[in-house]
Amino acid sequence: MRWYKADLHIHTILSPCADLSMGPRDIVRKAVENGIEIIAITDHNSCENVRAVTEAAAGTGVTVIPGMEIHTREEAHIICLFSSIDAAEECQKIIYDHLAAGDNDPEWFGRQYVVDAEENIIRECHKMLAMPTNLGVRELFSLVNDFGGFAYPAHIDRKSNSLLVTLGFIPHDLPVHALEIAKPFEQAAQELRYLKNSSFSIIRSSDAHYIEQFGEKFTYFKLQQPTLAEIRMAIEKKHGRDTALPVDCRDRLHFYKGMAVNG
Repeated sequence: MRWYKADLHIHTILSPCADLSMGPRDIVRKAVENGIEIIAITDHNSCENVRAVTEAAAGTGVTVIPGMEIHTREEAHIICLFSSIDAAEECQKIIYDHLAAGDNDPEWFGRQYVVDAEENIIRECHKMLAMPTNLGVRELFSLVNDFGGFAYPAHIDRKSNSLLVTLGFIPHDLPVHALEIAKPFEQAAQELRYLKNSSFSIIRSSDAHYIEQFGEKFTYFKLQQPTLAEIRMAIEKKHGRDTALPVDCRDRLHFYKGMAVNG
């Protein structure tokens, strides 16, 4: 096993709030530049650009995990990851059935482009991707599990679209093994009691909507190989797999939990 550098929360130009710089080739190029070996494409309520990014990554050494950032009726954002594009697309069909009725207003929310691996625009998605679904968080976790995926709350330390803000707690009966934070760990831990002596794996990802944001935040995963099954074992601390957040120091890259590698 070895440590893999991963960013599991990236948007493409399909997300209405994402910049036009977030095309498949540019995302993969930026991943290679930053030494990021695993990326998850997590557009809002959709996975229609995952195939394009996967094709763009072919032969580069970058592994693409299919995903979505799904907006629940509690106004919480949940990262949902899948083992295959087919599974993600089947789940997406159900997500689309639970979106708000009507068409996206591109002048208000932004345009939603479906593209190919060469970044040619195939069409615009007219679904209301910026709006919450009418799925509750428990329903969503169950749905993702039915398609062989797993989910965890996004940016819990933000004031908006955080499960902790909307509910005030993490339900004990929710199968959550990871929490994503946006702020540096020390700051988030001071603000959130859930991070102090908790059993959750803590994940930090860029949530990149602009190409310049990509590479700012990432997580290390100790894996046998770069697959979702291995990532899941790392998050659940099984069979020697693990996760770690980096802190840049002068001459060394230190991991939380006392682990360190030469920087």
